[in-house]
Amino acid sequence: MNFSRRNEILLAINELAASESGEVTGQDKLLEKCCNIIMQNQEYCLLWAGKRDDDGTAITPLVALTSANIPERDCMVLVEQVITDMDEENPAAQALLSGTHVIYQRIEEFESDALRDISEKTGFKSCSAWPLKHKEKEFGVINIHSEKVNCFTKEEISFLKTVIADIALALYSQDMTNRMQVERDFNREIVDTMQALLISISPCGRILSFNQKAEEVTGYKESEVVDRYWVDILMADEHRKANQQLLSNVLKGEKYQTNFESCLLTKDEQNRFISWHASFRQNLEKGKLGLVLFGIDVTEQRQVDSDLTRAIAQWENIFSAIQDPALLVSTDSVILDANPATFTAARKSRSEVVGHKICDILHLGRAEGAPCPLEKLIRSRQSRILETELRGLHGNYLLTVSPLQMKNCSQEAALLVARDLTEEAKMKAEAMRAAQLASVGELAAGVAHEVNNPINGIINYAQIILDAPDGPESPDLLKRIIKEGKRIASIVSNLLDFARRHEESPEDVSIQTILNSCLELVSHRFKKDMILLDTKLPGYLPPVYCNSQQIQQVLLNILSNARYALNDRFTGQDPQKKLTITGSQVQHGEKKFVRLVLTDNGTGIEQDLIDRVFDPFYSSKPKGEGTGLGLSISHGIIQDNKGYLRIKSKLGSSTSLIVDLPTIEP
Repeated sequence: MNFSRRNEILLAINELAASESGEVTGQDKLLEKCCNIIMQNQEYCLLWAGKRDDDGTAITPLVALTSANIPERDCMVLVEQVITDMDEENPAAQALLSGTHVIYQRIEEFESDALRDISEKTGFKSCSAWPLKHKEKEFGVINIHSEKVNCFTKEEISFLKTVIADIALALYSQDMTNRMQVERDFNREIVDTMQALLISISPCGRILSFNQKAEEVTGYKESEVVDRYWVDILMADEHRKANQQLLSNVLKGEKYQTNFESCLLTKDEQNRFISWHASFRQNLEKGKLGLVLFGIDVTEQRQVDSDLTRAIAQWENIFSAIQDPALLVSTDSVILDANPATFTAARKSRSEVVGHKICDILHLGRAEGAPCPLEKLIRSRQSRILETELRGLHGNYLLTVSPLQMKNCSQEAALLVARDLTEEAKMKAEAMRAAQLASVGELAAGVAHEVNNPINGIINYAQIILDAPDGPESPDLLKRIIKEGKRIASIVSNLLDFARRHEESPEDVSIQTILNSCLELVSHRFKKDMILLDTKLPGYLPPVYCNSQQIQQVLLNILSNARYALNDRFTGQDPQKKLTITGSQVQHGEKKFVRLVLTDNGTGIEQDLIDRVFDPFYSSKPKGEGTGLGLSISHGIIQDNKGYLRIKSKLGSSTSLIVDLPTIEP
């Protein structure tokens, strides 16, 4: 009888394993089937199986079977009453803790009062508990209860010991199968989802497997490449011979593994660059089975590296080609790099500049304990433009400090570019001088005519006095000679003052005085050209703070342009051939300014050209009649004097130049 029951259990185990092939199943199905077969013994009234909780403090029932004597609805209630915790008085707990079966043949043997009470209520007289363990792996416990005293005979115990071992072995096998299946599925999922090509190759070079990334990169499906020669799929023609020899050496055992990079020709004939790692595919029973190729698609990375190399080369070329000193400085004020212009200006070699503190190079050091404003500015990571003397570069410079955002790098830095204001100031002065001399040349002809008239008067008055020294008109004529001489002196003085090179600094000056000096120099030319001058200045305008000679140059340039525009529109005398000059007080923000507006009724300027009139070397005059420097230099002069210069014009009607100069601050 027991022999047939064991065969039935073994058959059930085999059938269950076959039906669940390839599936992850729970223990309860196998336990229930086996417990049903064990319960065929008519002397058993209750059989249940459970397992220890994760925290090991209690046993949870999984399967419970009863005979007809115990109502089915009371089955689990009974089990829960019997098993509550891992108390050693509990047979199931004893079996799990000891690792061997526990048998109570009579009620008197029960150590637990709770078990005796339940025994009396349910009627079972004996019980046994059997741990389900195999190779130290615990799967639970089976408890069997009987209404019969001494139910567990030697033959029955031997049978139960055998079938319990069979069940534990089946549970172990099922557990290992499930674990292996999960691991295979997990490994396959890793292989298919990893962002790298994974390809296995047989010893003869045939492809055995192809993951999803390999399919994606090559364009081939696994079914298309399996059993094909690997170089035909994975290598472009020009790489086949070298790489085939490389892997042949690995297969021969000359190398255990190797790394190489090659070009792969995809199914749609595109080149992809792959970085490969090749190693043996090991099998403990059969030895070496071939190779596993692990590949990373580096096509985009190669392009990025190429672009980065090209960008670095361009940066180095630009950095070296900058004509002004340029320095790359870390936030702790150490010079990381500098261009050749820096070494030239500092009169030092590269090794004497790079790696040193910025203050030591640009300022030639500082007093002990004194902070360096430049180092503080670099640490603050703020952009700043400032004019400063750099003794280390032997001049005055416009220094631009720009913090750099250096990604993927812990080292932060700032770029310093120093423009030599010493040379720039010379160039600016020369440009202003050239414009000034051009104005002097233009004024010279008019002044010659202006001086000629009083000279002729002086000659005539002197001749009259010479003819009649004692005549009654002689005193009056002498006064006229003195007056005309003073007039000549004033004209020449104005011209000389304008032509003379001055290094004047800004001062308090009346705008009326500057304007009158200019008008005196050009009045003869305006009269000759029959241009009307209409000056409308208020009785009082506050003094302005400016360089008077520079402002005189600006006004003379504006007057010259107005004269040209009026002569271009009106060839002769005309009541509209007029230049109007007005003055007023205006305010920009909180600062007060004096405004001069010079309006001529000349040809005007096209709207699309107004923005260009302040550009250097741009001139609306015919070739040979203008340098294109006048308004450009005038604009710079007004800016240097903290003022504003604007232009308004209407083609064929008028042009207004608006000059705003700051008044004296209270």
